[in-house]
Amino acid sequence: MKSMLKIILLLLMPVFVNAQISEPDSLRGLREALQKAPNDSTRNQVYSRLVGHYFFNNLDSAVFFIDKMLLILPKYHKNLAVAAALNLKGASLTRLGQYASALQCFLQAFAIAEDPKNENTNWGPINNSTPGKDRLFVLGQAHSLFAELMQEVDNTTQAITHHKEAKLLGEKIGNPLRVLRVDYWLGNIYLNLNKLDSALIFEINAEKISIQAGLKRFLSEILSVKGDIYFKRGDKKSATKSYYDGVQSAKEQNINLGLVRNYFGLTKYHLSENNKDSSLLYAEQAVKSLKELGSLSQREYNIGIAYENLYHSYQLSHQFDSAFKYQGLALVTKDSLYNKRIKSLTEFQNLSFQEQIRLQELEKERVVFQNRARTYAMLGGLGVVLLIALLLYRNNRQKQKANLVLEKTLTNLKNTQTQLIQSEKMASLGELTAGIAHEIQNPLNFVNNFSEVNTELIDELQQELKAGKIEEAITISNDIKENEQKINHHGKRADAIVKGMLQHSRSSNGVKEPTDINALCDEYFRLCYHGLRAKDKSFNATMVTEYDESIGKINMIPQDIGRVILNLITNAFYAVNEKSSFAKASPFTSFRMDKSADEGYEPTVTVSTKRTGDKVEIGVKDNGNGIPQKVLDKIFQPFFTTKPTGEGTGLGLSLSYDIVKAHGGEIQVETKEGEYTKFIIQLLIV
Repeated sequence: MKSMLKIILLLLMPVFVNAQISEPDSLRGLREALQKAPNDSTRNQVYSRLVGHYFFNNLDSAVFFIDKMLLILPKYHKNLAVAAALNLKGASLTRLGQYASALQCFLQAFAIAEDPKNENTNWGPINNSTPGKDRLFVLGQAHSLFAELMQEVDNTTQAITHHKEAKLLGEKIGNPLRVLRVDYWLGNIYLNLNKLDSALIFEINAEKISIQAGLKRFLSEILSVKGDIYFKRGDKKSATKSYYDGVQSAKEQNINLGLVRNYFGLTKYHLSENNKDSSLLYAEQAVKSLKELGSLSQREYNIGIAYENLYHSYQLSHQFDSAFKYQGLALVTKDSLYNKRIKSLTEFQNLSFQEQIRLQELEKERVVFQNRARTYAMLGGLGVVLLIALLLYRNNRQKQKANLVLEKTLTNLKNTQTQLIQSEKMASLGELTAGIAHEIQNPLNFVNNFSEVNTELIDELQQELKAGKIEEAITISNDIKENEQKINHHGKRADAIVKGMLQHSRSSNGVKEPTDINALCDEYFRLCYHGLRAKDKSFNATMVTEYDESIGKINMIPQDIGRVILNLITNAFYAVNEKSSFAKASPFTSFRMDKSADEGYEPTVTVSTKRTGDKVEIGVKDNGNGIPQKVLDKIFQPFFTTKPTGEGTGLGLSLSYDIVKAHGGEIQVETKEGEYTKFIIQLLIV
């Protein structure tokens, strides 16, 4: 926590100041600089440095000087700098356990940072960036810090949502630190949710970024979480390696918190192995490192765990006096922290209630004002009064009815939205129905035909046996046997098709299993084509496959990846069919500049697989009309579609994006308007 907040301060500091002051950063020098400050700009710079001084040893003083900055910045309309200061204040209040006040800071910061009009309202650029990126930087900080507040109040859903939003903004402005921190925190969250595969993927991504981007100061904390994941999975060998690597990294980078967390992991491991000397050694090392931390709230939280580890270690060594001592300290510390947390959570919950009361009071004041205006108007005449009263009564009745209708409509809309998302996942089964019928009809025809032939051959066999022609009877029996083998072969083929259909239609259990990606692509490619042919006999397209046979089987959730492949293939067939239909229908074909789009156009869809290093690529390409650049950034947004009304929900690509990201992969699109579109799925081979 300490290292994370230190980075927050370093990143936010350029938002507050754009020049250095000559005095040193000692407390005395800063106080002298404050007394000599000739103007608000210099005074604001000194306040920001005082915040930096107190941020790690006296949070109350840090908040005090942030409030001083918030008195200066609005006077000069430095709104973006105000949002950055509110972010830092919210982070400080979160550390102090003042969750309700922290929430108010973040809500104000969001309101400022989300408004593009505030792009040029900062005191100097952040790290020589552009105003637009500066605003997105501050907005990403708000999402990230707000997510951590949500973690503190156990609102996991909101925490995940805002972490992901922060990651998208970090990727958009090219900020590897933001992406790393989000992956690290998401790994923590999914570890607590016991979703160990997802947790490991995020921590591996965070570790890779920390090494590639030179952000090794975070490596020790990442390795401690990786160790916890491996330990929870029962892989103690990998867990201890991560913990030892984390200790080494923490010592190299002088990160006490990372050192403490890895010492906790090693203590936990040695306790599980009944290694009394080693468990006691690492428990004592954790306490020693904790004393060097400056963050009181973090130290209090961790000191309770440290005391508990010492209690278990002394108990394992049969040193019961020391064990009881640290058991008591652990209970006192945890009880104190529990009471503080309950108080803070209560205040946080009351905030939303108080906000509702405030809005009700405002509504009451508005109604009082309206009634007073109506009273003055009624003095104009009794007739007007009666008319207005009648109108008001009718309007109120209509409003009440309308409110009831709106409430019911809103409830129905939420239910429909949930059903629509689930329906989109299952809609692909309908796309396959006709294709499956076509595929299963072929083996059934073989079964029926060979069964009829065998019936006739059995009659001939009986006749030959009656006539005593043994050799002819043997020949006929061999034919019958061969036909039975063919019947068995085609019966198994039909069985395989049915199992494939059931595999697709069942809900995903979230368990990865070795899957032949080439076979998966080929199956959905063929079934999708026949399904479209069954719906539209005039539809035709050339199917091209380019499979890399060296890939082998890879771990994935086949139902989920199958839905992604099916969605992309269906979209590709739709694109080439749309272009082909336009070419046939257009009466101005001979006057078009692009002849290839009309004359001799051959609809073609290509599905390919390729292995590149530790990744496998799945490509779906069509030679349709391509995707216009103006909508390219929106194609993965929920409910966005270019299809006519009734032909698409706009959820297919959005769900595909989420599925691929959950697998730790990426989905990209290459397109040239009027020529082609190619979607590329990249999955890690773990």
